[in-house]
Amino acid sequence: MDLSAFEANLDTYAASDLGGYLVLGSNGEAASLDESEKLALVSATRRHANGRFVLAGTGLESTAATITLTTKAADAGADAVLVLTPHYYKAQMTQDILRAHFEAVADASPIPIYLYSVPVFTGLPFPAPLAAAMAPHQNVAGMKESSGDLGLMSRILATVPQKFTVACGSAPVLYPALCLGAQAGILAVACCAPDAAAAVYEAQAKGDHERARKLQLALTPLATAVTGTYGVPGLKLAMDVAGLKGGHPRRPLLPAPPAAREELQRLLSQAREAI
Repeated sequence: MDLSAFEANLDTYAASDLGGYLVLGSNGEAASLDESEKLALVSATRRHANGRFVLAGTGLESTAATITLTTKAADAGADAVLVLTPHYYKAQMTQDILRAHFEAVADASPIPIYLYSVPVFTGLPFPAPLAAAMAPHQNVAGMKESSGDLGLMSRILATVPQKFTVACGSAPVLYPALCLGAQAGILAVACCAPDAAAAVYEAQAKGDHERARKLQLALTPLATAVTGTYGVPGLKLAMDVAGLKGGHPRRPLLPAPPAAREELQRLLSQAREAI
């Protein structure tokens, strides 16, 4: 793990209009890190956040392990944690079981928790009624919904109170999600194009829908490339191309093919030129 490169990226991001950082998310390769590495990254993020919000992914397969990591992440400086749906035994992950899991973590956590829906990795669709069921809990602050399903996003937003923050985790639908009422974006593409991602949010917030739509259309091909097409290796390569420090993915993932560099450079330029 190249901690100095990670810290250098955080210092570079300080110049962009970001509300905070998610560390240990899906595209941060959290599933491939051990606990000591995870906590080192949380601590580094806290040191380099310059007062910005620090959200740490702590969701694991067991409730007890999730609570333990959540407590340690809080001690390392996280402001809140992002709790992934357990999914290994997905056939048994009913709404009642998920609710009991999230409630136990929220009850034990010293900091607020956010629910995390990312079925592309978990294979587990998030039950829309679960968000409304969890919203009254005083230590559940909201959720990150990353399916890209605007119908699901709409159903969730229609049933939760304003204080329950819903963040869009799928960059290709950021603008329409914000129009529906999502309050934030937590996006992989922001790792390589933070200004382009923030520009979509800012244009929509100002009511400049024509500009927001234009920016969204320019950002979507890059977002698709670094998630759906090339995945984590492509995101790391895009960061290198953007002048940040992406480096190599952890095995078993392999680096993106060299031919991807030219495509990612073109898509990055397209996203930047639209700002």
